[in-house]
Amino acid sequence: MSLKSRILGTARRQVKDTLRPVLQRAMAPSRTAIPASHWGLEHRPGQGLCLEGVPLKELTVRWGSPLHVVHLAALGRNVERFLAVPPGRAGGAEVYYSYKTNPIPGVLSFMHERGVGAEVISAYELWLALKLGVAPERIVYNGPAKSEASVREAISRGIQLLAANHAEELAVFSRLAAEVGRRPRVAVRVSTDSGWSAQFGTPIAGGAALRAYQQARDSKHLDLVGLHAHRGATIRTEGELTGFVESVLAFTDTLHQELGLDLEVLDLGGSLCTPTTEHIAERDWRLNLTFFRDVPAPDPAASLSIERYVALVVELVESHYARRGRQRPRIFLEPGRAMTGDTQLLLANVHALKQGEDRTWAVMDAGVNHAECVRNEYHQLFHVERPDAEASRMYTVVGPICTPGDTLYYAKRLPELSVGDTLAIMDAGAYFVPFATSFSFPQPAIIALDGGKERLLRRAETFDDLVTFDAPPAEPARLSG
Repeated sequence: MSLKSRILGTARRQVKDTLRPVLQRAMAPSRTAIPASHWGLEHRPGQGLCLEGVPLKELTVRWGSPLHVVHLAALGRNVERFLAVPPGRAGGAEVYYSYKTNPIPGVLSFMHERGVGAEVISAYELWLALKLGVAPERIVYNGPAKSEASVREAISRGIQLLAANHAEELAVFSRLAAEVGRRPRVAVRVSTDSGWSAQFGTPIAGGAALRAYQQARDSKHLDLVGLHAHRGATIRTEGELTGFVESVLAFTDTLHQELGLDLEVLDLGGSLCTPTTEHIAERDWRLNLTFFRDVPAPDPAASLSIERYVALVVELVESHYARRGRQRPRIFLEPGRAMTGDTQLLLANVHALKQGEDRTWAVMDAGVNHAECVRNEYHQLFHVERPDAEASRMYTVVGPICTPGDTLYYAKRLPELSVGDTLAIMDAGAYFVPFATSFSFPQPAIIALDGGKERLLRRAETFDDLVTFDAPPAEPARLSG
């Protein structure tokens, strides 16, 4: 055998060895889709998918399509789960909802009425919390870009906690506190070796966070009461949560030993996952695009539940402080997606169908301008009228915007679609609304279902709304003579 033949033979074997596992994964069945009953949906013959007895299709007839639907019963259950005291513990955690995740006043007020505070990251969110009647002692102000006017307002109001995102903010806090004549309750945000860093927090590694705490302690204008840490990267397992919390607790020991600090508040941020939503892995993206293999659904049972998350946080903190003979601090949590993610869905209608050689394009009246998160996260998709029909056809589900980037599902097997059919995108309660853009199409209405009754939370935008803030066009110049 010639050298050339041996080289070609080796190359062919290497290609086969490389492609074989890929092809095997491509042909393997995906994990079973999550049943509609997980979200409280039921299929009624002749009515399709229903929520609290209300046919979803009828909602789009009455309120228009696209349409956001908030399930208040599910939201109420999540609130109760976060606020519950874990079995065997003297106390639980204090909960401050992340406004940036779903800034719908009707949703926020619902949670506030049940004992949840406000975690805000901008001047607007601080204004909104106060406008909604949230007591200052129930507000935590975080974020890397606080305006001086909003910091002055927060200090004047006496909010619960003002967190310095980075050490440089401490000088601003001190100066404004001196001007106002009040000592704000302050925390310093720190970053651990897992999760976000970059513009967020002062790193523990290298001693920067310790120096920031010394600076805050030495300021006569600041009341240093807390520590803030937010993992940022989604927490899905006990190991991820334990590693993060233990890193923070180890730093509290350093603060005690080096600076004599026993902080009143330990704010551990949010980042808990929504069990039915998951970032799409690169391998699954490639299989979806190349082999039209459906992106596999996450397994909700494999994700950390709200109950276990709260219980484990409280257990870790209490045990740590008990072993050292020090008083347990107040524990703050700032849930976002875990609180509201699975309590909202987005309904959209099929506007047009375009047949291709290997698939059909389903053009929806909602796209990335309403559901940007679907581009990189798994979100269950249901056919509202025929949820139990066989998923027999491959579709590329796209939105109404004139760009190939407006693709929600590149390859998705669904029951046979017809123009006018309604699809339900699940888990739309985290970042769908704040990430939305007009992009030539008004934003949809948002309604709530409460005991089978419909309530408008936000009306649909009109064309006039889209130009409300524009100056009137100048009159054309007149030609003289």
